[in-house]
Amino acid sequence: MGDSKLNSLSKKIYLQLENPSEDNTLGDRDKVINILKDKYTNVVMSYEAMKKLYPMCRDNDFKITVTMLKREYDWIITNIESGDTTNNHYGLAVDLGSTTIIMQLVNLNNGEVIAEESIFNKQIKYGEDILTRIFYTKEKKNGLEEICKSTVESFIDLLNKIKEKTHINVYDSSMMIVSGNTTMTHFLLGINPWTIFQSPFTPVFNESGFIKGKEIGIPIKGYVYCFPSVANYFGGDLVSGLLYTEIYKKNEISALIDIGTNGELVIGNNEFLVAAAGAAGPALEGGISKFGMRACSGAIDSIKIINNEIIYTTINNEAPKGICGSGIVDLISELFLNRWVDFSGTLIPGNSPAIIKIDDEYAVEYVCKEKSFNGESLIFTQNDINQFLTTKSAAHTMVAYLLEEIGLSLDDLECFYVAGAFGTHLNLKSAVTIGMYPDLDDNKIICPGNTSLKGAYKLLTNGELLKEIEEIKNKIQYLQLSNATDFLGKMRAASFIPHTNLELYPSVKEELIKRGILK
Repeated sequence: MGDSKLNSLSKKIYLQLENPSEDNTLGDRDKVINILKDKYTNVVMSYEAMKKLYPMCRDNDFKITVTMLKREYDWIITNIESGDTTNNHYGLAVDLGSTTIIMQLVNLNNGEVIAEESIFNKQIKYGEDILTRIFYTKEKKNGLEEICKSTVESFIDLLNKIKEKTHINVYDSSMMIVSGNTTMTHFLLGINPWTIFQSPFTPVFNESGFIKGKEIGIPIKGYVYCFPSVANYFGGDLVSGLLYTEIYKKNEISALIDIGTNGELVIGNNEFLVAAAGAAGPALEGGISKFGMRACSGAIDSIKIINNEIIYTTINNEAPKGICGSGIVDLISELFLNRWVDFSGTLIPGNSPAIIKIDDEYAVEYVCKEKSFNGESLIFTQNDINQFLTTKSAAHTMVAYLLEEIGLSLDDLECFYVAGAFGTHLNLKSAVTIGMYPDLDDNKIICPGNTSLKGAYKLLTNGELLKEIEEIKNKIQYLQLSNATDFLGKMRAASFIPHTNLELYPSVKEELIKRGILK
């Protein structure tokens, strides 16, 4: 018997069974179970796999390879192949985002990521935001089926892209791990998420267990496992993030925040985990502005104001088409530090010729029409600024509220993890300047990248972590923001730049004094 050294969720094991004889009349299935049960307790065989035993065993001198999957309480044999196919052992890790889906093909013998591809979620055609998509399922007779089909089509497109790139038959994959928010997981499985947004806001399921890919339209040989959710806004993507960062194992107190379409926050350590979440809107994906866009070619991703002139960079150095989330954070930070806006975020027209008036509203022109990709001035209006400050104040208030609820202060936080692609590209100094993130030492703010995807990979390559997912779920105390005392009052205070209480932002206060804005 030979199998991989990697402790992956799926295993392929080559077996050479004893030929049947008058002295050995044990059935083929039972021989397989007997060989495996000493090392792998509680082994069962699927009916589909059992049907393959004859004539395969006899045609191949009883030399076969079994594929086994580790579930919560047993190992299930999902496939049987002739000869030794252990070198052909692959799994898939997926981050199922409402905007973008990312998929990795992983060699389950050694953990190597062979390929990674991404695609826009085809659900977008039914609504840019999640709530619009949910209403579509209520208003259209076949709305749920359409959205489910578009999700599965996105997965199939990714599988085909990876197959074309690697020349590996990804459809042979024995396991797929999916991290997504609560609604996305419902859509993937074809289950209506309407109850998530209807009082008392409970999902149809938190945990879906292991499902054959073919049952949900994903044409792989293996099974699909979706990370469980904790609540309506606290999905499997955050559970995956916790698994990756290991906050739940550490003595020191840490926070994990992920601000995307939803805003989600967890604070805790090996003794407790407290979480809150809420809708954050499309602001951080550039969705608030006419020229807002996702972080792709031609998007302005960083801005500085030097000698009263806006200097910017774009992704892939293309002519600017618009501005993405990290560019917006830089823009507002620079407007504030150069006194183009005041503490409330209101534009001050006399302070720069780039502040112009359009249709009775002031706006800042950050790219003139001569330099833009489409020959149109790129502007950010007063209303755009106001909307963004509302979103950033929600992020700040969530942190302040949770800390207050558990009787801690910012000084008690050892690590502040900023998850997601947004955190990766963000200028942290700009985020602190506008009051989006707390004013902590630079070494305490950590941007680990896409923790949703990294957690999926981690589980795929280490089946023992299934037990820890259960531990994470049971440890989390989820607080409903709707029950928060004076949450809106706190948000109003946090909607100023960086905050009405400047003592919370000593480094920003110091910079303002240095620039002569404060005395």
